[in-house]
Amino acid sequence: MASTFKWAQTNGADSGTTTDLTGGDNNLFNYKNTDSAGTTGYDTYPIVAGTNSYEVWLRGHWTGSFNKIDNLKFWMSQDFSPNTGLTIKWKGNGVTTYSQPTNETSTIATSAIPTSAPDTANVSIGGSLTGALTTEGYSDYIVSQLQTTVQAQPGDTSLAEFTLSYDES
Repeated sequence: MASTFKWAQTNGADSGTTTDLTGGDNNLFNYKNTDSAGTTGYDTYPIVAGTNSYEVWLRGHWTGSFNKIDNLKFWMSQDFSPNTGLTIKWKGNGVTTYSQPTNETSTIATSAIPTSAPDTANVSIGGSLTGALTTEGYSDYIVSQLQTTVQAQPGDTSLAEFTLSYDES
């Protein structure tokens, strides 16, 4: 038995639209100045230095056969380069209800994102860090936002990489 993992991004008004991400290893999304999923529009809706991206609402999505998925750990495994004027804020614990993304400074994604693997779970399932999936389903939301200062360099950034590890039995 083995699960299949994909990132799912939710965007839009009210209850939102959830889309499994595509590209690469089904994991590509961009921070941008519009509320859309995946990479579409990042070049049309750039983030101006001194402003914020729209929040990105991600969840882990597991399908297939497995006994249990738990112990979710999320971190930024590779930062932007250069990263002058760029900060990623996030929240991954207890965000069970979707809200339409904003490009105002997030009141949800308020903590510095970890830059190394945490020792314990930091993403919840069913509102709990000790929660687990025993059938196909989703983690709780991981909300993040790219916040910039006027020192941010113009043009595209390099890719930042994010890792979600989990235990599967």
